[in-house]
Amino acid sequence: MKKGWIVLCALLFVTSISGRALADNATILKEIQAMKERIEELEQKLEEQESLAKRQAPKTEKNIEEKIGEALEERFGTLEIHGGAILYYQDSRTDELDGAKADSPSGAGFTADLELTWKPALPLVEDGKFYARVHAGDGTGADRGGRPNNPVNVLLANLNTIADDNSGGNDTGLNLLEAHYTHEFFDKTLNVTAGKAKSLLFLDGNAFANNDRKQFVGKPFVNNSVLDSESEYTPTIGGEWKPLELLAFSLLGTSTSRPNVEGTPLADTSKSKYDNVFSTPFLGSQLTVSPKFGELEGNYRLYGWYAGYNHSKLDGDRNPIDGKKEKGWGIGISADQQVTRMIGLFGRFGWNNDDVYVVQWEASGGVNLKGIIPGRDEDNLGLGFAALTPGDRYSENDPEYHLELYYRIAVTENLAFTPDLQYVWNPGGDSDNDGIFAGMVRGEFNF
Repeated sequence: MKKGWIVLCALLFVTSISGRALADNATILKEIQAMKERIEELEQKLEEQESLAKRQAPKTEKNIEEKIGEALEERFGTLEIHGGAILYYQDSRTDELDGAKADSPSGAGFTADLELTWKPALPLVEDGKFYARVHAGDGTGADRGGRPNNPVNVLLANLNTIADDNSGGNDTGLNLLEAHYTHEFFDKTLNVTAGKAKSLLFLDGNAFANNDRKQFVGKPFVNNSVLDSESEYTPTIGGEWKPLELLAFSLLGTSTSRPNVEGTPLADTSKSKYDNVFSTPFLGSQLTVSPKFGELEGNYRLYGWYAGYNHSKLDGDRNPIDGKKEKGWGIGISADQQVTRMIGLFGRFGWNNDDVYVVQWEASGGVNLKGIIPGRDEDNLGLGFAALTPGDRYSENDPEYHLELYYRIAVTENLAFTPDLQYVWNPGGDSDNDGIFAGMVRGEFNF
């Protein structure tokens, strides 16, 4: 009997312990499940935060860069870097010049320019701007010299202005062509520029016929050819006063190496453009009227210039006269007018001292057509005609006529290709000379 009670008590004890164990296990499992759900919830929130952080990272980096840029600009000012390169091939064809078989030069070439503009935020110069242009290039195309009876030695105005800044002899070294500082005064109505620059920075500009990189390449359609012969990259000081929106007046003075004494009895009077800077300077001034008819802009410029060094006077056969000398001077007009959104007109006229320059007067004019082909809104077509006339006292005084046609194909904002055609009648002002034909293909890249 006692054994039965003992067994019964043991069974009841074991059953009680097992029930409590099962209850404890259920509680533990429930807590584990709750913890698992909490971990999953935390992992989901962590993933969401990581995803948000990844999306915000570029914005944060951009904001940091902008703040750094703003801080640098506020402290040092802004620095802009631009540049570009031109690749070209130009060919020419002619028969006889000066009564003999003539050379027909051709060739490839390139130019490359790096331009830097710094607008400082420093005291005293915060209203100023520093500009520099570094140039490299080689090749002259149809203006290649060095051979007998060459067109470049006959023409009154050359065929490839792009090559003017290139150094000869396959020298492709870097050359600091321009380096000058411009300061603005009186709420930007007056600006003064000093440094190494060309007089053409202030004279004879034109909206449609002044940029040999993008427009015409023949000399008569880029600048007054005689004025250009006096223009060099030299120590310069000049300024522009703009009392009204439509009125501006420019004045400048530059040093000169006296380029037109070369090959004359006065050759020994030449000098470095950095020596005696204020001796016999080149002086010029220009008055510009810029009316605006709605959105159509125009510019009408009247300018005059004086090359203060002695030039050799020329006889009737264009040869220098020993012991005879005179100063160089000229006056000119350059105008451009937007007629419609697509059509722009330009014109030039220059009158020069024909005692020392062969060309007494020259005139040119033409048209610029933009976006004439549907879907090609940025393309430009240019057509120009020019006449350069020697003084009457010269034995050969026929007008030298130039015709040029180009079409600039804008492939992208930074890339363009331009086929260009030129023809010249009466080269050198001699109607007995055969005409000269020149064709160019130009590739243009800029950034």
